[in-house]
Amino acid sequence: MTEARHVLVIAAQCLDPALGALAELQGAAASLHDALTSPALGACESRYASATLLYGEQLTQTLIEQAIRAAGQRAGEAGAVLVLALLGHGIESGGSLHYMGSDARQSDLTTTVDVASHLRAVAETPGLGGLMVIVDTCHAGGATPDLTAMATGIRRGHTRFSVLMGAGVGDRAFDLRFSRTVTKVLRGGIARAGGRLSPTAVVDAVRLDGGASGQDVYRAEFDGAQFEETGLWLAYNLQAVSHGAAGRLGPVARTELAAAFPELTAHELDTCDDRRLSALGEELICLPPDRAARGRMVLAGIRDCLQTLGLLRAWPGSTLTSKVLHRSLVDSAGRTSGLPAGSGDELLRDAVEFLRLRAPAVGQRPTAPLVGFLAALAVSTDVDATDPALRGWAAGIGAGIDLSDAFEHQNDRARTRRLRLIVGLHAAVGDEWPASLTAWLLDGNAHREHREFMCEPDQTGVEQGIGEALGWATELADALDVPLYRVEIAAPAPLLVRWRPEETSYGEMLGEDHDVVLRWSERMAPPRHLSWINGKARKSLLAMESCQDPDRVHWLDESDTRHHAALDARLRTRPAGKAVALGHRPSRLADVVARLLAASPIVLWPDEDAEGSVSAATRRCVDESWHLLPTGFCDAYRKNWYPDSGEQPPGAAGGPGLHRLRAVWDGPEWLEFCSWFKKSTTQGENS
Repeated sequence: MTEARHVLVIAAQCLDPALGALAELQGAAASLHDALTSPALGACESRYASATLLYGEQLTQTLIEQAIRAAGQRAGEAGAVLVLALLGHGIESGGSLHYMGSDARQSDLTTTVDVASHLRAVAETPGLGGLMVIVDTCHAGGATPDLTAMATGIRRGHTRFSVLMGAGVGDRAFDLRFSRTVTKVLRGGIARAGGRLSPTAVVDAVRLDGGASGQDVYRAEFDGAQFEETGLWLAYNLQAVSHGAAGRLGPVARTELAAAFPELTAHELDTCDDRRLSALGEELICLPPDRAARGRMVLAGIRDCLQTLGLLRAWPGSTLTSKVLHRSLVDSAGRTSGLPAGSGDELLRDAVEFLRLRAPAVGQRPTAPLVGFLAALAVSTDVDATDPALRGWAAGIGAGIDLSDAFEHQNDRARTRRLRLIVGLHAAVGDEWPASLTAWLLDGNAHREHREFMCEPDQTGVEQGIGEALGWATELADALDVPLYRVEIAAPAPLLVRWRPEETSYGEMLGEDHDVVLRWSERMAPPRHLSWINGKARKSLLAMESCQDPDRVHWLDESDTRHHAALDARLRTRPAGKAVALGHRPSRLADVVARLLAASPIVLWPDEDAEGSVSAATRRCVDESWHLLPTGFCDAYRKNWYPDSGEQPPGAAGGPGLHRLRAVWDGPEWLEFCSWFKKSTTQGENS
């Protein structure tokens, strides 16, 4: 096979008035076509330009089908790979996608293009080097042909096929988000993805970008052409760099150095070492003042990075792992989006470069984020603040006081998180309020005190009991000279979905000065038919911690919750490593939330004041604020109570609509408490 590549982008404007015109269809199609035919990107043949980009109201079913067949035949005759894109409207029938041309009608499938059957026919074209398809329509997931049948088809499986789809079989697509984001990814390249962008890398990058937020992105592949030297690819990777033996700089440092010294060649950037950096420093005297200042700043930052990597590669604490690196990176950067990904030594290098060269805010000392990163690593790996190697490094980059400040910040955070007040409403039966509460004061994981509080069995009585429990715990905290900020309320699902404990008032609202976290009381003593829930929750939390997907939540919409059997099936097949959330408020909310809590330790749902479904902006905000949750919800509630106060805790999550969400967050510390509670209760019964 040759390296010839052909392309066909189709963007038909369906005239069915029930669907409506897509205003940006032509522009999205043209941008994608430009990227695919650019010699530096998609490198597809452009000599058939008049026949490789088809759009508008004249594209009927017949013309579309003829164009697809002709493109396949042309590519087969040339032994080329064909890249095919379908943008526009689509409908679903029997799990299959039907693409709609200008003359298509929703009520008549014979007027539409059966995508799966046409793709299989093209893939079977003699001589075709492979078929890659991009589908940006509603129900795009129905575009996948019977891949198993390809193995016994005309070519006996000797073909390559990949389809990228911007929506599930039963899902809608919006505003051509998927194809626009694909174009963005192709034009921007992907760090550490090799010289050519595979369909897998592009799909992963689209998900990470978030441009197709609100849509599930899918990929299906068949590869029976083992004799090919390279797999299918969509474009050359503009971020690909040569990592020679002498190369020491990562992509961030290379980019900054290239911007400051544009005369450097790619080879010089690849092989830049201490000697070359010193030579560049000597050349600054010959540059104009503004360029010299920029160059001096970049060189200082790169030297700090190299010194830091030297320390980290001989780290004085326990072994550094990718998990520890990522957790400390999020902690020091104050966010999860836009951070370096990957693992191992590459993540270490990229994290250091990002924090020193990109993360500092305006007015912040340039070494502050990097120093915060090392302080967080030190705390996680038992390195003392006075360690000589750590102190020597800080002195070497002029950040001795910064390091002391960073350790002080870590100590303050640990002190504010030390005490937890747990108030259990586990005596409640069904949706009735309990006649008693039990409160525990925890110091770390140690159980200092507990006490029972009698109350009237109604909301007012329970809230008065919580006020009494808080007063009792505050006196104990004052005696320890440690602040009490965290209050955890454990209750059954029927109470959790209709009650806002943070608005409990005893002169002021509980949530004004305390972070109130909701827990599911059923985990404290699971009934026999739910004996498995805590073990399942531990496994889910481990999967969430190791998950690299920036979409942290699996959202369930109205169609998922109409019937319990369908809901249970959806929960069983949901992606591992994601929390579960409702995108709407079903009529039997308490029952649905209880089912979700049995399946997931973290469950979100819209507050009763929320209107309609949860917006894409709010869903995106949850992902971006994930490292600040669950206390980030408390910040959002406070901000909503006092929108004009201008007071917001540093790093608080107050994004669009976050205050309209409720959450039960049964993290590892809650599961540990539940294990202790069950053991202590059993011992008490046995005694």
